[in-house]
Amino acid sequence: MKGEVVTNIVIPIKGLASGVYTYVYLLEQPFLDQFENQDIREAQIKAAIAMDKQTGWIRLDVTLDGTVQRFCDRCLGDVTIPVTYHAPVMVKFTKTDVGEEGDETIILEPSAPELDLTQYLYDSVCVSLPLQSLHPQGQCDPEMEQKITELTVNR
Repeated sequence: MKGEVVTNIVIPIKGLASGVYTYVYLLEQPFLDQFENQDIREAQIKAAIAMDKQTGWIRLDVTLDGTVQRFCDRCLGDVTIPVTYHAPVMVKFTKTDVGEEGDETIILEPSAPELDLTQYLYDSVCVSLPLQSLHPQGQCDPEMEQKITELTVNR
């Protein structure tokens, strides 16, 4: 993967001319460590952001693609989980909090000099992960599978 390895994703927008811009970042373990997430052990995620800046608004097209490593919920071994995420996001500039901010809208002060996407990208990685992290059937640690079988009470 090509891109800039970063811990904070902050795009300077003050004085930026209207137009389309593209940014590519690598979200690796240092990025996730700042959130003290112990569920994700390693990460290799490419974050591609297409930004259409206009007067009064910005449209972002955010794509995440890569993998993270977590503990398998069945055998506790390392399991690689794919990360795939794509979403459009609108950035609106307003002086009042109109209660519109959500998953698809970010509200900024009109004088904001930069757009901080750090928390948004972290949250996007987390929501793209499955509730359970499991090896495919038959690929768990055989020793642990044997212990689970021995300790399981059949009803």
